[in-house]
Amino acid sequence: MLLLFLYIGLIYAVALVAALLATGPAWKRGAAVLLVGATFSVAFLGPAEYPTWRAFVALGSLWFTARVVELFRQPGSLPPARRAWHAVGLVDTLRVRRMAPTLDLSAVTRLLVCAPLAVAGWAGVHYGSQLLSGAPRLLVRWGSGALFVYIAVELVVSAAILFYGLLGVDPRPLHDDPIRSRTLMEFWGRRWNRVVQRFLKQTCFAPMARRGHPELGVVLAFLLSAFIHFAFMLPAVGLFWAVMMGAFFLLQLPLLWAERALGVARWRSPLARAWTLTLLLVSSPLFVEPVLRIVDTWTTPRG
Repeated sequence: MLLLFLYIGLIYAVALVAALLATGPAWKRGAAVLLVGATFSVAFLGPAEYPTWRAFVALGSLWFTARVVELFRQPGSLPPARRAWHAVGLVDTLRVRRMAPTLDLSAVTRLLVCAPLAVAGWAGVHYGSQLLSGAPRLLVRWGSGALFVYIAVELVVSAAILFYGLLGVDPRPLHDDPIRSRTLMEFWGRRWNRVVQRFLKQTCFAPMARRGHPELGVVLAFLLSAFIHFAFMLPAVGLFWAVMMGAFFLLQLPLLWAERALGVARWRSPLARAWTLTLLLVSSPLFVEPVLRIVDTWTTPRG
C-alpha cells in the first residue's frame, strides 16, 4: 500500500515540475507535456490485484497531462505558482473567480442529500450482485450502478465547490444538473462535467469550428473522450472492459445524429427528457460495468 502512495506522489511531483517548465518557447512547453504524459506508465506498475489504485493513478496522470496541455496553449506567461496550481487543481483555475471565503450552503445540502443516495446505490450493487442471478442481477447491478456513479460525481463536484469556496475561489460552473437535460447534446455539451467539456471544446471542437468544420469537431471531441476513458481503464481492468468504456462514448455519436434527425430539441419537455434519459440508461452498462469492476475491489483485492 505504501508503494501505491509513492506512485501517486511521483506523478504529482512530475506534474508540478512539468507545470514549472510549461512556459516560454513551444519546444519547452511541448517537453513539459511529454514529461507529465510519460507518468501514465506508472499505472501499470501497481499490483494488478488493486485495480482501484491503478485506475486512480492512470486518471491522475491523464488529468495532469490535460492541465499541462492547457498551459501549453495559454497565451502569455503565468507566475510559477499559478501554473503549478493549475496543473494539479481539481477545477479550471485559469477561469475561476475570486470571492470572499464562504461556506457554500447549497454544496453542503447536496452533500447531505447525495450521501445516502450513494450508499443506497452501492448497497444495490453489492447485495443485488450477491443475492440475485441472471437478468434480474444485471438489471439491479446496472441500475444501482448508474445511480451510484451519477451521485458519486455529484458528491465530488459538491465537495470541490465547498472546498474551493472556503479558500475564497468560485470554481463554478462544474456540473449543471445533467438529469434535467432535454437532449443528449445538452447533456454532453452544457451540463455534464463542465471542466472536461471545456477542455474537449478548446482542444477539438473550437479549432475545427474556426476552420468551418464544427461537425468534425464534435466527432473528434467524442473520439478523444473515448480514448481518455479507454486509457485510464486499461491498466485497471484490461483491454476488454477498457474497450467497452470507450465504446460508450463512441455510441453517443450515432445517437446524437439520430436525435438531430428526429428534431428532439423541438419536442415537448417531458418527451424530450424521456428520450435523453432512456438512451443514457440503456447505453450506461458500457460505462457502469467497467467502473463497478474497479470499485467492487475497493476493499477486497481481486484474487
